Amino acid sequence: MTSNISTVLRCELKLLRRDPAFWTVMVLLVCAVWLGIASTQRHLGEQAALVAAAQADEAARLDRLKAQLRDVEAGRVVPASPFRDPRSALWVGLTHGAQPVALPPAPLAVVAVGLSDLQPATVAVSARSKDEFLFAEEIRNPVHLLAGPIDLAFVLVYILPLAVLAICYNIVSAERENGTLALAASTGSDMRRVMLAKLAVRTGSPIAAALVAAGIGFAVASMAPSAAWGTLALCITVYGAFWGLLAGWVNGRGGSSAHNAMALAAAWIALVLVGPAALNLLSDTLYPVPTRAEMVLAARGATVEAERDRDATLARYRDESPENLPQEQQVGSAKERLARRVAVVDAATARVGEVIDRHDAQIVRRQTLIDRLSLLSPALLMQLAVTDVAGTGSTRYAAFHSELDGFHQQWRAFFMGRARADKALTEADYGAFPRFAATPALTENASGGTSWRLWGLIAMAAVCGVGAVRSIRHCESAAA
Repeated sequence: MTSNISTVLRCELKLLRRDPAFWTVMVLLVCAVWLGIASTQRHLGEQAALVAAAQADEAARLDRLKAQLRDVEAGRVVPASPFRDPRSALWVGLTHGAQPVALPPAPLAVVAVGLSDLQPATVAVSARSKDEFLFAEEIRNPVHLLAGPIDLAFVLVYILPLAVLAICYNIVSAERENGTLALAASTGSDMRRVMLAKLAVRTGSPIAAALVAAGIGFAVASMAPSAAWGTLALCITVYGAFWGLLAGWVNGRGGSSAHNAMALAAAWIALVLVGPAALNLLSDTLYPVPTRAEMVLAARGATVEAERDRDATLARYRDESPENLPQEQQVGSAKERLARRVAVVDAATARVGEVIDRHDAQIVRRQTLIDRLSLLSPALLMQLAVTDVAGTGSTRYAAFHSELDGFHQQWRAFFMGRARADKALTEADYGAFPRFAATPALTENASGGTSWRLWGLIAMAAVCGVGAVRSIRHCESAAA
């Protein structure tokens, strides 16, 4: 029996090598894989250039501030206002000393753009409220973002299934229509084993082509080998096997080649296009998330309210107890302006934090629902798994924003503490500015929740495998 299966495998490979349609599919798939890698590599280059420019700008700003500080301390220059004073902890922390922070790319970032095109390349963290730097500028043209990138994840989720189905859609029906199915059955061979062997060859060919092409692309892109490579290879293999086994299941039901093609095309549309769109619509309906513009307006509104309330409280206190105000807190004095500004920044930060926390909580609820519903869609599972492998998925960005929030609090404590104490910055303080450093968990564990999504794909492939084995069992009776 083993020799018969080996003969079937060799014959099937010979047939495929002589089939122009097979080579057309293979060439298109390989080109699509390389195009996706090249597209993402270009995106990563643009991101790296933006990060380098922001870091160079920060270094130049700090050098200018230190030079001005030395001139002020030596008495050669008198600052025209507190805003231009390099000793002012308030204004250096709020504006001049803002530090650009970026999420370092994961080892396999070239696999998927993911959320990286929806997030700024760098975030200039300052002592202001988070909306002042999180929503400081638009990322890209919204029309371009709506179209989405053609990256390797797109190729694997959308194009790889088409390649598998194009090769496997008539694996049984073509044998029946050409009269070779009955001839093969007359030899006494186990037709179920024969057809499953043919299915393995046809399914494995595009999977192997995608893996080899991706490996070559990674090598050209100078991506260092890592454990994420193995995870990605498993995802590609299981996802491709799902579609091959689905084709075998449909073939075993005894339909014609045209019927199989239509049925598999409908399945691709339902599972890859309609299903994820419906699940996304459901999550948006149950847990609507404000748009970027609405979020910016809500945060800015909270800032305005905080400033207005502070002004009203201070004015009422002055009217009711003018004799209790120290001389330095009288209206217009430098200390009064400093205290007022610090109080407004603190109040605005607290209120904006509440708005952003509500927004983030809604996103978490929405993402939790999507994670659960993704078990109904192999394409959505594959998309989420691949973006997690690339380190551009929601799991890693949530961890990054958590660390960014901690760094923002550290930055505020450093500068606002000195501002409240009316303590001037020194050159030693400039050397002690907080610096953002991503934790090892953020830089090394980029795969996030890939494991359970991979198990979900395996379960789906297993279901299709059982269906394919049971349906192809009828090949012998159909041949007779």
